[in-house]
This record gives sequence, structure tokens and C-alpha cells, in this order.
Amino acid sequence: MDPVVVDRYVLALFGAAQKTSQEQLVEQDLLALRTENRRSGLKNFLENPRYPRTIKLRTIESIGTMFVSNLMTSFLRVLLMHSRIGFLEEIAERYTDLYRESKGIVVCDLVFVSQPGQEFLKLVEEELKRITHLDVELRIRVDPAILGGVRLAIKNYVLDGTYRKRLESMKDRLLEGQYT
Repeated sequence: MDPVVVDRYVLALFGAAQKTSQEQLVEQDLLALRTENRRSGLKNFLENPRYPRTIKLRTIESIGTMFVSNLMTSFLRVLLMHSRIGFLEEIAERYTDLYRESKGIVVCDLVFVSQPGQEFLKLVEEELKRITHLDVELRIRVDPAILGGVRLAIKNYVLDGTYRKRLESMKDRLLEGQYT
């Protein structure tokens, strides 16, 4: 993924959506498109060089009826014509993040070794709201490989308090001779 390319297309789409007051509609369309892609493998078809561009454009026109926003069909055409359809998933994800930011919502990714309880998550959410002064949406992921602790990511800030990270850090210091 090239973040510069993704951001360029996301900002263009978001700007067009803002001008026409369709930010939420575009976000809904991108969610529907991601769902359709997972269900049918649409992205694989659109990226496949075996099929001529004219057939791909007709396919985009035919699925255009499922969109709420009138921007999505045009946007997909632009991605296809500039051979950027492979960035669709990243564009959709980044657009959703940008849309949430515009609404004062921050996404916090949390990684635990096992699924935490709802009561604990509620406390974490309240504390993050207090610290960030924004509405918080938690995305929880379970990864037994972290061994314990928690990893928190908010935008480009990562706080890694996992046992795995601590053990790796200790190993590095031992190899460097800091504990002799």
C-alpha cells in the first residue's frame, strides 16, 4: 500500500463528498462496497488484466445502482482508469477514519491476549474519552501472541505494554550487555 496514493484519493473523495454534503452517504456506500467485495470478489475481477476495461466499466455501472451517493460510481471509474482499484480497501478504511475524525470520533485499537469483559471496556472507553476529549470508538482484537498486557493505538500513537514487547526489549538489552 502506498499511503501517499491512498491519501490523495481519499482526500479527493472526501472533498467532493463535503461539497455535495454526502460524507455519510459515501461512507455507507464504501461499507456496502467492502461487503460486496468480500461476498463476490469484485476487487479481484476489477484488478484482473484478462478482462477488458470496457467490461469492467459496464460492471461498475451496473453495481452503481446499489450506491446511495451519486459520487461512488464516478469514483470507481476514476480508480479503474488510473489503475488504482487495488487500493480500494485501504481507501475505504482511510475514508471511514477521516469521516469519523470530522465528526469528532477517534478510533482506538486495543489488542488483548483474551477477550476483555464489557465492564472493563466501558471503563477504558470512558478514560480514553476523558484523555482525548473526543468520542471514542474501540476496536478490539485478540492476539494470544502478545502473551499478556495490552497494546493501544490511537491514530499514529502506539502504547505497547505487552509482555512480548517487554521480553523483546529485555532480550535486546541483554544482548547489548546492559545487564552485566
